[in-house]
This record gives sequence, structure tokens and C-alpha cells, in this order.
Amino acid sequence: MDFISLVCAMSSLTIETFPTNEAAFGRLSRIELDEPTLAVVTQGDGSLVGGSMVEASRALVSKGLLEAAVSVLAQALSRQATAWWACRATRLEAGGGPSPHEASAVEAAEEWVMAPTQARAYAAQEAAERVGLDSPAGCAALAAFLAGDSMAPAHLDPLPPLPYLAGMAAAGAVRLAGERRSAVEAESRLRSLLDIGFAIAAGADTWIEHAAMP
Repeated sequence: MDFISLVCAMSSLTIETFPTNEAAFGRLSRIELDEPTLAVVTQGDGSLVGGSMVEASRALVSKGLLEAAVSVLAQALSRQATAWWACRATRLEAGGGPSPHEASAVEAAEEWVMAPTQARAYAAQEAAERVGLDSPAGCAALAAFLAGDSMAPAHLDPLPPLPYLAGMAAAGAVRLAGERRSAVEAESRLRSLLDIGFAIAAGADTWIEHAAMP
């Protein structure tokens, strides 16, 4: 398979599918965009600007609404891809990446992304609880857990997470990674992290590529 074909194949794994305009706006309602922000992503006929959640996020970036763009892009990505974006952002956190205490959380999240079993989702949950959600790593681990098959304890019947929850946790990781320890450079850092998110959406900079690195 050539490179272009590989990227196209990967993009089908990294994008969340919204079969109707109503489905896309239903998802956006879960992240509670304010009216002016929602107006940016809504065309005159009531459809989503650009015809996709990814393009809606780009429209928000063009208006300087970066935090909203993060929230929308995190919902545009598949759950595996949104957890991966959270991991990538955590590794590139302003200030030098996760602390030694936090490293286990991002590692647990990455392990789930590489092989998304429910056992690894539970391990990510434990890591998030251990590290806390005031760090990108903790939010990344929570995103991996919420991207799994069940929120219920292992001995109970499965309880699938609501589909928007992983994206909300991932957005938290990205925002924290952009601003923690370096608030002065938060805007430029957040733009860089959004660029990574858009690359993932396009099928580049994925977990498969990183798994293949020596």
C-alpha cells in the first residue's frame, strides 16, 4: 500500500462518523457551546460549516476560538484517535512533558490506544485516579478509560460510556497541556496541539506510526 492510500485508510479509523446533520449538532449540544460560538459553525441553511466536525473546528480556529476548537475536534475524532491526541498533547506539554509521577498515566493511556482491550481501559482508569485530573496525563488516562467498552466494574454487566465523554476528557488533556507551566505561551502552544489533532484526523501522526518507530 502506498503512502497516500495508507493515510486515507487511517483517516477512516480516526474520524467519528455522523450520518446526519442532526447527529453532528446533537453531539455539539453535549459540549455546550455558547450561541456566538455555535453560530460560527452553523451555515445559513442550518447545516454544519464545511460539512464536517473537523472543518467546524478549523472554522473556530480561524476566529481565534481555540478552546472551543479543541472541544469540537475532540468530538470529531474517533474515540481511539481522541485518546491518542490526548497522549500526544501530554507528551508535548508546555514545560517538558509529564512529571515522573504522571508518566504512568500517559503510559497506561498509550497502552490502551495501541491495544484497546477493556483490561487496559481499567488500568487507565486506575492511573487517572492515582494521578488526578489536574494534569494532562490524568485526563489522557481518563479519555482512554472512557473510550473503552464499559464504565462498570469488571464484575458487573457492561455499561458503555456515552460517546462524547472520551472527547471531553481528551479536550481537557489538550487544554491543560497547552497552558500548564507556561501560561504566557498558551495560545501558540494550543495552536500547535490543534495542528497535531488535525494531522491525526487526516490519518497522519497516528499510533500505528509511533508503534513502528524503533
